[in-house]
Amino acid sequence: MSGIIVLAGGNEFRPDCEPMDRSILARLRPQPRVVILPTAAARENPALAAENGVHYFQRLGAVAEAAMVIDAATAGEKRWAASIQTADLVYLAGGDPVYLLETLSHSPAWEAARKVWKNGGILAGSSAGAMIFGGRMWAPGRGWREGLGLLPKIAVLPHHARLAAAWKAEEMIESLSPGITLVGIDEATALVGPPWEVVGQGQVVVYEQKGTRIYTHAQPVKMEAGAER
Repeated sequence: MSGIIVLAGGNEFRPDCEPMDRSILARLRPQPRVVILPTAAARENPALAAENGVHYFQRLGAVAEAAMVIDAATAGEKRWAASIQTADLVYLAGGDPVYLLETLSHSPAWEAARKVWKNGGILAGSSAGAMIFGGRMWAPGRGWREGLGLLPKIAVLPHHARLAAAWKAEEMIESLSPGITLVGIDEATALVGPPWEVVGQGQVVVYEQKGTRIYTHAQPVKMEAGAER
């Protein structure tokens, strides 16, 4: 049976995210094994992103480590795929969504992460990590492109409260392919499912052609966003 998908709005590994992430970890066995992928931060400081994620989840009671998948070569290495595949929770940290998408696409690392979810574990992405899960992904300055399609009927807009106006979310939905729902997720907030619910201190905004709906913590979210099988 497939597990849980977590779409987090970004600014991960910070104190205001702790209630959200404790709630997510509580869905797993005690001291779950968490593997952090700092891939999206590869052009910045992936070692720091990995260290921040590992220390953060260790403080929350998990057994955490990083899989240093930072380019196409490491995304194809068997040792990292093996490490990812034995996790209870795989966490894709934020950074550059286009780089992350292109690095993980069709890679053994991505297949290992997807297998964790397929086998009942949790597959989580924050900001760029959440964006690549959709059927469509917004590439800043370039527009829509195909995502990895784990959730083929959605597109994710992270950092929603902070970036919706700058990214012109209303215009984004008009240019989105029919049948795709745009989902805005605030920082320190996650959309968790399916079935979908909001976890965290902010809001999830669902943009559809027929209107906009707003959800907050513990509310079930109604949308057509089934995951791949």
